[in-house]
Amino acid sequence: MVDYEAALEYLGSFGKYQKLKFAMLFVMQIPVAFHMLAMSFLAAKVDHHCALPGMKEAGFEPQDSECALNFSIPLVYNEDKDDWEFSQCTRYSDVGIYSLGNLSCPYFVDKNETGERSATKCDQGWWYDRTQYHESIFTEFDLVCEKKAMSNIAQALYMLGVLLGSVGFGQLSDIIGRKKTLLPCLVLQIIFGVATAFAPDLTTFIIFRLIVGAACLGSFLPAYVAVTEMVGTDKRTLVATWCQISFAFGLMIMALLAYLLRSWRHLQLTISLINIPMLPLWWFMIESPRWLQSQGRDEEVERIIREAAKVNGVVVPESVFTTKKAEPKEDTGKYTVLDLVRTPNMRKRSIIIFFNWLVITMVYYGLGLNTSSLGGNDYINFALAGLVEIPALIGSIYATDYFGRRYPHSATLVLGGIACLFTPYLAPPYVAKHLNPLSITLAMVGKFAVTASFNIIYFWTAEMYPTVVRNVGVGTSSMWARVGGVISPFVLLSDTAWGPLPYLIFGVLSMTAGAVALLLPETLGVPLPDTLEEGEHFRRKKPNQPRGKELKEQEMRLTQEDPTGNKV
Repeated sequence: MVDYEAALEYLGSFGKYQKLKFAMLFVMQIPVAFHMLAMSFLAAKVDHHCALPGMKEAGFEPQDSECALNFSIPLVYNEDKDDWEFSQCTRYSDVGIYSLGNLSCPYFVDKNETGERSATKCDQGWWYDRTQYHESIFTEFDLVCEKKAMSNIAQALYMLGVLLGSVGFGQLSDIIGRKKTLLPCLVLQIIFGVATAFAPDLTTFIIFRLIVGAACLGSFLPAYVAVTEMVGTDKRTLVATWCQISFAFGLMIMALLAYLLRSWRHLQLTISLINIPMLPLWWFMIESPRWLQSQGRDEEVERIIREAAKVNGVVVPESVFTTKKAEPKEDTGKYTVLDLVRTPNMRKRSIIIFFNWLVITMVYYGLGLNTSSLGGNDYINFALAGLVEIPALIGSIYATDYFGRRYPHSATLVLGGIACLFTPYLAPPYVAKHLNPLSITLAMVGKFAVTASFNIIYFWTAEMYPTVVRNVGVGTSSMWARVGGVISPFVLLSDTAWGPLPYLIFGVLSMTAGAVALLLPETLGVPLPDTLEEGEHFRRKKPNQPRGKELKEQEMRLTQEDPTGNKV
């Protein structure tokens, strides 16, 4: 029997061979970020008002448009902006070729008389400001007024596709392998991503995007798992974090693509076709050695080890390929999600963990999708939201090594919550327009904090659950994360009731999640529970040492767990 763990002692936990394979998978994961937050640009909202019938026929020149608008569109008071603005959903019913033709310009509006003329809905369509976004589904499918919630629903259904993909493709990768699952998902991304770019209506757009969402998760997850399974346990957290950093790079590249391509169809087509150069990389991807070993395919594991030894310039002794590895004593019990909540302490712990996963994902996507509401340049805001993830992810590794899991996780959530609470009040009309960068800065602090907590919650969750239900615990927690992704667009929709409300919801929930997380046990340097009984009595303990032998043994026991906790 081939002993892959023993082979890593000679190959190195993260040698040249593993780094080359990781680099390919890193690149292959970048396009996933494009699709996950593409709605920030595909459904970009712009200023609009009713189209004015007969304006051109009445002889109005562009320089006279303000005069025609003053006469044709009612003024409404915007409480969020503390100012009057043209109605986006109504026009005066007496506007036509005759009335516009007899209009004397300039025409000034008396705000006190706005209710004297009857108004009607935009029965002639809408005019859109195409200065920044030439085309989006918002303008093409008229997702305004009564239909303004449809773009949020479209994103929610995309996240539903992600949820379905996590269940279906996650199980498929355990059955047929990581590599074989990745290829069809890449092909599905290309086919339905391209089809989305040619969608003739909103319904088709939503259906195709839902399939793309499932395929994105199906391509990200096997690659993520394969990367963490090919390295030693001491590099597992580092490599998993760099997989998340690929997502951050994807967001920054997406901002550049959106800046260059102002039409949603061109942008959607580009981010889909980018996957075509990824297909040749798949050929050079290796199957997870640990998965092959679990399937008894020792010859393939041996071939990978010998190839890695050649590239890394090391010699692996023959004993590694012939060692009789002691089989662990199997636990014949069958465990389900009910075991996570069957006993009091496990139930309390699980509820807190599930709540944290839901809130973190909801806030992460809420902030990512809402960068255009911050003011300033949409493309720079989006790129900054990706950039701040890199120090957040790297910093979270070192913070948890020195300060444990509980306090850094709670602190980042509370910090992110405070930033969200103050963000809307540092933008107009609450402060002068030139102070708007303060609002953007606070929003980026919030994104930094929630990204760090996202990285921490995964491995902390794996450490809190006993061995016999660890996969079930992490998998169920990940499902709650997908639910948070589905909810997030609806929270953003609450801005129709009050502009700052989405940020206030994100802030309160983040702070609540951070506070209740303090009730969870610290796991740094503490022996992990194996049985349900040990899990039930697992208490907070002070770590004896930050990175000692005990923690390395703990990491070894997590080696075979399925790393499915990620932003995607």
